Amino acid sequence: MSKIKVLDCTLRDGGYVNQWNFGIRNIRKIFDNLIKSHVEYIECGFLKNIEYNENETLFPTISYLLKLLTEQCSETLYTLMINFGEYPIENIPECAEKNILLRVVFKKNDIAESLEYCKRLIEKGYGVFVNPMHTNTYSSSELLNLVRKVNEIKPNGLTIVDTTGAMKEKDILTAFYVIDSSLDKNIALCFHSHNNLQLSFSNAQCLMKVCNDRELIIDSTVFGMGRGAGNLCTELLTQYLNDNYGANYDIVPILKIIDEQINPIFAKTPWGYSVPYYLAATNHCHPNYAKYLVDKQTVPVEFINSLLQSIPDNKKSSYDTDLIKQLYLDKFSAVIDDTDTVKYLTNILSNKKVLLLAPGKSLKTEKDTIKKFINAENPFIVSLNFIPEDFEENLAFITNVKRFLSLNNNEAPLILTSNIENRPKHAYVLNYSSYLNNSKMFDNVALMVLKLLINIGVKSVSIAGLDGFNTVATENYVSDDLINTAKVNEIDERNDIMSEELSKMSENININFVTKTLYKVAVKSIS
Repeated sequence: MSKIKVLDCTLRDGGYVNQWNFGIRNIRKIFDNLIKSHVEYIECGFLKNIEYNENETLFPTISYLLKLLTEQCSETLYTLMINFGEYPIENIPECAEKNILLRVVFKKNDIAESLEYCKRLIEKGYGVFVNPMHTNTYSSSELLNLVRKVNEIKPNGLTIVDTTGAMKEKDILTAFYVIDSSLDKNIALCFHSHNNLQLSFSNAQCLMKVCNDRELIIDSTVFGMGRGAGNLCTELLTQYLNDNYGANYDIVPILKIIDEQINPIFAKTPWGYSVPYYLAATNHCHPNYAKYLVDKQTVPVEFINSLLQSIPDNKKSSYDTDLIKQLYLDKFSAVIDDTDTVKYLTNILSNKKVLLLAPGKSLKTEKDTIKKFINAENPFIVSLNFIPEDFEENLAFITNVKRFLSLNNNEAPLILTSNIENRPKHAYVLNYSSYLNNSKMFDNVALMVLKLLINIGVKSVSIAGLDGFNTVATENYVSDDLINTAKVNEIDERNDIMSEELSKMSENININFVTKTLYKVAVKSIS
């Protein structure tokens, strides 16, 4: 039976959730409790060519990690990960501490250069793990070729890396038998997985059953902390090894980490299984592509699947923000002639007071204020991406495919943007791309309708329900059906972007907020 060991990478892979900003106090507590749990390896973070911040698990030199590990248990082994190509070999000194090991992760087209990098690290005295990204994309012959080259430099371990969380048992077994048949028996086999298909734990168990003649090292994170669907849970893995393989891990310190350090992070930025991340795995693409589309909250799951399928194969493994944005826009790029719609809106809105109803919770909490405004001003009411229950709109302006598909009343007077398909015959249509802006919130409905109003010459507009994003999701919308899954750590950025864009708009149109808003808008008076 093989010796199975655990490599906890909470401080490294988990750091994608909170940008590695755990705080120095929490970093020390996580170290202390992982040591008490007796996990064999603790991955401390990334070795990166950046300025040091003691609150983050990103280290510009190994010396900063050594200072952090003063008086730590000598039996524990510590690792740092290096993204090949991001850290000069010249910046790495000769190894002075044998309990510090380096893991080098690389892409398939960098095999030769990255293994040379690993060889030089070994020559400097470091224990080294070779981590080929997207191991499941290697053919058997490519894996054998990699193993032959790995045998020549004799690192501590070679890792099966399930980068997109797409591997199933048959993939694990195929990779294992190809690697195990040729890999030097003194080199450990390692396994790093992501839980997009909820198979991390079962895949690890599969490897435990078949890996009998060499050391097996399995990566995990406390509470499965990791971007998207997360990772294999350290507490589950260690308990399983205690129950089935005679291990002696202390689970209580790991649970203390969950209770004291991880739960507060999870409350702000949760991770875990979701259909979009499942789709990222089944389409073998970087999870951030799915995250981008999910965070927009504008398209249903079948659109997300279609967009992920359209990513070119050579772009799937590395996230490209510009690419996914362009694919998203291309999906809705069909240009239409909206002259008649613009003329219609110009005619009905000219010389009228306009009230925009956004779906913020203030439509309920400040309902009386809004009704008083309506009774006094008799405005032309335009609802944005929803049909209000307590107010009667003159028009519903819909730009969001997902929201459109959920509408119960398609008989309402509608203005739709051209990205929405299967439009009812009575709807007026506007060219989608004509009303976008250049910010990250390029297709926000409020910004799109303001751009429209400016273009047709409206000089003043009142807005209710455009409240801004609150960190408590249930406080953001007039109906729970509209709740956005925006992460807490993105809320401030969204509010800042909206404030900036609304301030720009106010240079061309008078904006009057009828209800309270979190947006800080530099309102200017337009004569």
